[in-house]
Amino acid sequence: MSEPPGPDDPAFAAAYQAMIEHDRERAVAELEALVAAQPACAPSWAMLMLAHHRRLDFVSGTAATEALLALDPTHHEGLQQLAFNLTACGNYEQAVTAYRRAHAVTRSPLSAYMVAVLLHRLGRHEEAAQAYGTILAASDLAGLEVLGILRGVMNLLRDQGQPLAADRFAHMLNLRYRQNPVLVSSFLVDRDQSSPFHEWLGLVDKATLGAVLRRGLATEPGVARVPETFNLPAERDALMRFAAATPDALYIVKPARGSGGQGIHVTGDLTALAGLSDVVVQRYISNPWLIDGRKGHLRIYALITQAAPLRAYIYREGIVRIAPEPYELSPDRLADVAMHVTNTALHLDHPGLMISQDETRDDEGAIRSLSALLRRMAAEGHDPDVVFGEIRSLVAWFLRQLEREGFFARQAALGSTRSFGPKLIGFDILLDADGHPWLIELQSNPAAKGAPLVNKINAEMFANIFRMSVGVLAEDSLSDTDLAALRSDPAALAAAELAHETRRSALFSSLWD
Repeated sequence: MSEPPGPDDPAFAAAYQAMIEHDRERAVAELEALVAAQPACAPSWAMLMLAHHRRLDFVSGTAATEALLALDPTHHEGLQQLAFNLTACGNYEQAVTAYRRAHAVTRSPLSAYMVAVLLHRLGRHEEAAQAYGTILAASDLAGLEVLGILRGVMNLLRDQGQPLAADRFAHMLNLRYRQNPVLVSSFLVDRDQSSPFHEWLGLVDKATLGAVLRRGLATEPGVARVPETFNLPAERDALMRFAAATPDALYIVKPARGSGGQGIHVTGDLTALAGLSDVVVQRYISNPWLIDGRKGHLRIYALITQAAPLRAYIYREGIVRIAPEPYELSPDRLADVAMHVTNTALHLDHPGLMISQDETRDDEGAIRSLSALLRRMAAEGHDPDVVFGEIRSLVAWFLRQLEREGFFARQAALGSTRSFGPKLIGFDILLDADGHPWLIELQSNPAAKGAPLVNKINAEMFANIFRMSVGVLAEDSLSDTDLAALRSDPAALAAAELAHETRRSALFSSLWD
């Protein structure tokens, strides 16, 4: 393995950016060694900041960013990253200050927008209104950034009890949506995904997620299918006890903060796990449902539109990703990630990875639709409604567990209800040979773009989310009595929003029906 160039080499940034994408753990280790040896080297701190961001380690990322800004106080990316990290850690007051500092230097519309969003989130409505007003006065209303601002003002006005004024901004958004549905809806989903309730970002850590799942299984034994999961090194003894009781089990090992399939491997050798740290070890589901002889996993989407009371939906379409090599469970093939790991991004250079470039062909190649899989299962004698019903129950169980642990109550207690946009979540689910779903992972920020079929499915889903979340509530058919209630009664306003959302839910169905 060749040594990367030093910080003074023009190729330094490109080399470490590539390493961060393909081997983050190595990148972090090397960059930490570089800054220890040369603490005044800003390029090394900038790369370490990026590496921690890609690992979603916001605490370490904040420390690296502060060190970078101590050397270069006007570093544009550093200023933006510090504000983002503070938001991700839930330090909203400090984040407002940081975004204001970033905007003063960079004049970034995103920084100004985030100041307004966080002020709204903190319940400082008058300040938020002033911040939005300043942005609108200086904005090019034809630009994309104005979309988030218009939606932010709409929601702020509703929280201030001004639904008719809010409708004016909803109307402006609808006009833009009709001109370009994909661009408008995907931009707003991206904005919502980049600034969710901060605890969603914590669940990306597989160790944190594993702890939630174990508590859920302890509360309701036998209700959900979740592979036994152990965080190393903290739960090494528990892993060894489980292994002693199940001597034939295989295990899949994952970096706690990894993504895209990086660093994943399958093993039956517990001695190989003894010295590992900062990893999650999960019992390997060795009898997966096979598609054309290959293992695959499902990406299932859920949407949270309100924290308290919890309002959640499941999308009736999804994405199936399939490994490029035929599945074979034999000891000498356990190291073959192209057989056992189904993350498409990991196999882009594999000659067996075939991805259809025709979005209408949803049942061929390594990326298929959930609908296509369910059609296949029906042809093989399985009831697709039963299969999807079990998936739905598994997703509902997980969200109810979060609710039991006070997750959504903590979000609601932060302040204004409408300061958080709809939250889209991706669930990675594996079907076993009998067609039963197992919850493997959670994606707090599921990929928005990919193969043609992925883009088609996501574009339709994003448009669905827009139609649910943006609407004129004071419709012409509204009676004078109902219009007066809408203007004066917060409960009537909330009921009108729910009615609008429900009428336009389309492929999103309530998890609680």
